[in-house]
Amino acid sequence: MISLADITSFDVIVVLIFLVFLIRGAWIGFMRQLAAFLALVGSYWLAGRYSGELMPWVERFIQNPKLVFLVSFVLLFLVTALLFILAGKVLHRVMEIAILGWFDRFLGLLLGGIKGAVFACLLYMFLVSSVSASNDLLRKSLSSPLLARGAEQLNLLIHDPRIREYFVPRQPAIREEPVQEHEGRAT
Repeated sequence: MISLADITSFDVIVVLIFLVFLIRGAWIGFMRQLAAFLALVGSYWLAGRYSGELMPWVERFIQNPKLVFLVSFVLLFLVTALLFILAGKVLHRVMEIAILGWFDRFLGLLLGGIKGAVFACLLYMFLVSSVSASNDLLRKSLSSPLLARGAEQLNLLIHDPRIREYFVPRQPAIREEPVQEHEGRAT
C-alpha cells in the first residue's frame, strides 16, 4: 500500500500536470485539444526528425554541441507547434456547429489525459538525460517506472541516433556497490 511518505515532490508535480491537462481538456473540448495534442506530438516528432537539418545553421552562432542541439530542437518544436495550433483553430471553427458540446468536452477530457501523460513522459525524459540516475528525486519516485516506459516509446520516435543518444538516462558517476564481508570485516 502506498503511503504519503512514499510520494516524492516529483510525483506530486506529475499528478498536478496530469490534472491540469485533464481539467483543461474538459474545459476547451476535443477539437482544440486535438490540435494541441497534435502540436505536442507532431512538433516533438518533427523536431526530433529534422533538428539535425537545422543544426548546421545554428552551429554558426553557437559553439557548444549540446546547446546547438537544444536550440535547434526547441526552435523547430515551437515553430511547428504554432503551425499545428493555427490549423486547429481553423478546424475548430469549421467543426463548431457539427459536434455536440458535452460530447466535445468528454472527448476533450480523455484527450487531455493522454496529452498530460505525454507531457509528463517528456519531462521525465529530459530530467533523466540531464541528472544522474542516483538522484533521489527520480530514483524514489513512484511514477518513474511508468514514465520510463512512456519515455522509451517517445525516444523511439526520434529518427537521428545521435539525437536519440542525448535522451538516454545518465548513469551515476560512482556506482553504489553492496558491501561484502571478508572474514568478518567489511571491505
